[in-house]
Amino acid sequence: MPFPMNYMNCQHCGEYSALKSEYLTFCDHCGKKFPIIYKDWLIQHPNGNLNSYGLEFGISGEEFAAREQRKVRRSSFSGRRKVTLAVGIICFLACTGLSMLYGPYLMAFFREPKVSPTLLEVDRWRTFRGNIIRIQSPLSLKPQSQEDLSNMRKKAFEAGGKADGIVIRMEEIIYLAKASISLEEAAEHIIRGMETRPGISRFSYTSHTVYINGEEALLQKGTYALREAGPVAFNSLVLVRGGSSVQLIVIHSADDFAGKSAADKIMTSVHLN
Repeated sequence: MPFPMNYMNCQHCGEYSALKSEYLTFCDHCGKKFPIIYKDWLIQHPNGNLNSYGLEFGISGEEFAAREQRKVRRSSFSGRRKVTLAVGIICFLACTGLSMLYGPYLMAFFREPKVSPTLLEVDRWRTFRGNIIRIQSPLSLKPQSQEDLSNMRKKAFEAGGKADGIVIRMEEIIYLAKASISLEEAAEHIIRGMETRPGISRFSYTSHTVYINGEEALLQKGTYALREAGPVAFNSLVLVRGGSSVQLIVIHSADDFAGKSAADKIMTSVHLN
């Protein structure tokens, strides 16, 4: 079977796009522009043609077909390896996601300060833009940590503390290895990781599906007690998009009306970038 076209390699995402005509400008996968398009290349190579251009910046149709066959073979590895990889990701989510909830300083976090009503004033709020979502927040989120592992990269941003009576945290994970994990799995294992941590008691929550600009997400709301501290309320939003996931969590004293109002407003402000 003949292969009448070449395939351009995207330097941004590494995927290949079929070079169907001389007008190919943007990657079919990530939408970013190729650094050198055909008409610009032709100025430096007046005797060149579309085929030689495609082979300089990509691969032939035969090579692409062989590459796809190798991908299929690699993706058909044993079910045990799939489960191991998925469990590894889930354990990472459960152990690192929401880790800020269990630090020693939170043992007495919500005994005194509550959210000031002035924090709810509209002119105090500002936009924070993450990799996947953007939110409106009464406090500025700042980078807290970054972890680079063999198969994933995690960034965390946080605002608030004891003096504010509220903590707002966003955690973003980019999976570098191809793995399959559903939104429900991610949210379920995160919540179970919270519930089973030492010192947690009277843990209860509800979960329901919400849609962020048409994309499905899970919103979890609940309360818990952390050793001798007073009851804490949390709102957790989890969204999985392609090879990335994001979790937004807001915690405040369970009996703080202003804190609840702030958390609800933050969650309803979420939009996709």
